[in-house]
Amino acid sequence: MGVWLKWLASVGVAVVAGGVLVYLINCGPALNGGERARSGPPGAAGPPAPERPAGGADTLRIGWTAWSDAEVMTLMAQRLLERHTDLEVERVMTDIGVQYQGVANGDLDIMLMGWLPVTHRNYWDQVRDEVVNLGVLYTGRLGWVAPSYVPEEQVSSLTDLADPEVAKRMGGKVQGIDPGSGLMQASEEAMEAYNLQELELVASSSAAMTAVLDRAIRNGEWVVVTAWQPHWIFASYDLRFLDDPKRVLGREERVHALAREGFQADFPPAVTGFFSRLHVPREELAAILLEVQQTSVGEAVDRYIETHPRRVRYWLTGAVEESDESPQPQ
Repeated sequence: MGVWLKWLASVGVAVVAGGVLVYLINCGPALNGGERARSGPPGAAGPPAPERPAGGADTLRIGWTAWSDAEVMTLMAQRLLERHTDLEVERVMTDIGVQYQGVANGDLDIMLMGWLPVTHRNYWDQVRDEVVNLGVLYTGRLGWVAPSYVPEEQVSSLTDLADPEVAKRMGGKVQGIDPGSGLMQASEEAMEAYNLQELELVASSSAAMTAVLDRAIRNGEWVVVTAWQPHWIFASYDLRFLDDPKRVLGREERVHALAREGFQADFPPAVTGFFSRLHVPREELAAILLEVQQTSVGEAVDRYIETHPRRVRYWLTGAVEESDESPQPQ
């Protein structure tokens, strides 16, 4: 009988132990926040994530496209925010159209290159009710540009490019930049508006545009390119914008900081304030861009930050000090 009782006791212990093990495997992680409790089976919704406290985001994602002015502005924002706040700033390079959609759907927190009212009109119209405009960063201008040695009496306007002889001297093309950019979209409209059948609008990149321009100038050739200010080419070469009497390419543009909905709640107020105050005069931005060509974008941005302490302090804190240096250029 003793042996029989011992055998029953052993079986009972094994059953209890097995039950505890099964419970811990299936339920235990839910008690301590383990991975199974969060993920569940593939495709399962799982428990809702806890709400992020106001100002609780620790990483800020800035969208940018490989344009020289956008590189400078986004790097400057990254430098200052990482040095003066607890934020980690990630710069995400992507096409301009993807940027607008990324900010609208929350994949990006902010973009610093919203050219309005004309250049990015099509993108803006699609997302204007889903983003927050934090203000103007700098002013710019878009258009078609030719070297000043091209006789102005022969080529002063886009209308002059319809002349077959002029088109031939220009190599039969208008050198463009990134396909899908606002400037290229407007340039496609200009091709039709001015009936430029003898010319081809060539899409490439901003780097290719500057290479074509440089080569033509070194060879003394006629050339027309799509360009914008601020850009270092205007400090390096003697250029002029061609008149655009139909205003297809617009006039002076303002470049805005556009944030996703909820930006103000997810980041500290000082971060929203920083972007709403961040503003660089066009002439100073052009000087930074020229220095980039001589050194590097990092060195040029750091030098600007170092030589404009009062303006930087205003951007970061809103504090205005008496100085010859205007904290918020007009």
